[in-house]
Amino acid sequence: MTKNYFLYLPDSRLCSAWGCTAVSTGHTKILPHSVYPPIRHPDDHHFEWKRGRILQAYQVILIAEGRGLFEFGRRGKTQEVEAGSIVLLFPGVWHRFAPDPELGWTENWIECRSTAFDFARTAGLIDPSRSVLPSTPEIAAVFERVHSLAVEDGLANQPLLSTLGLQLLALLSQQRELTAAAPADRLVERARMLLMERCTQRISVEDVAGELGVSYSYFRRVFREKTGVSPKQHLVSLRIRRAQDIFANTDKPIKEVAGLLGFSSAFHLSSQFQDLVGCSPSEYKRRFISGE
Repeated sequence: MTKNYFLYLPDSRLCSAWGCTAVSTGHTKILPHSVYPPIRHPDDHHFEWKRGRILQAYQVILIAEGRGLFEFGRRGKTQEVEAGSIVLLFPGVWHRFAPDPELGWTENWIECRSTAFDFARTAGLIDPSRSVLPSTPEIAAVFERVHSLAVEDGLANQPLLSTLGLQLLALLSQQRELTAAAPADRLVERARMLLMERCTQRISVEDVAGELGVSYSYFRRVFREKTGVSPKQHLVSLRIRRAQDIFANTDKPIKEVAGLLGFSSAFHLSSQFQDLVGCSPSEYKRRFISGE
């Protein structure tokens, strides 16, 4: 079990090179009827409920237990915060938050100065108007790693802590994309995953459409609109890519590879391979054998 701690770190040129510098992290269990926030943080991070606070960096806060209130923005929008919630703080945005006095809460946080977060904000992947988000087991696991590194040696581990800040950003951005994606986008992404998983099986794109619960004509039209190629062309390209890997790393004959990848014949594989790669499978194999 993580003990209460907090850690503040300096700016780092090394970390800023990859777009994220972890400058603060901590874990605090606030007991019921306790003073909040604890009077022990630096002046630029401490706040009183009446005045609130404005930070100059991003903070990702995981509320693991308890519940409370969070207010943010010029109009003081108020939201309830339950256990299992993420509170995302943005630089330059006024805010204040506190646990329910009767319950308290357990808070985990990491603070980052980050051009990567800036980009995600500009792209709409994170948004100050949606500052309370659901957590996931993956996010909780990242925080466990954050605490482990910070308690071990926060300054020495600052580069690793900073990459964990990027990992949290990726998880939060992915969550936003999945929530905001249109049904057609989700359909195509699901189809691409299925085709990649099964490109070595004797599966047809009509089978995939049926598994996704849509007609093949609709599936083909939407897939082409979103990717620029038909589902069949995409499946062939996946199989040819897999054929390249097999030819480069094994001695399997073309006929056997054709059978493994669902082509009707060695000629069919060779024809498609020539069109997409620009040479025959035999020539491709010779290049790897000779080291050209």
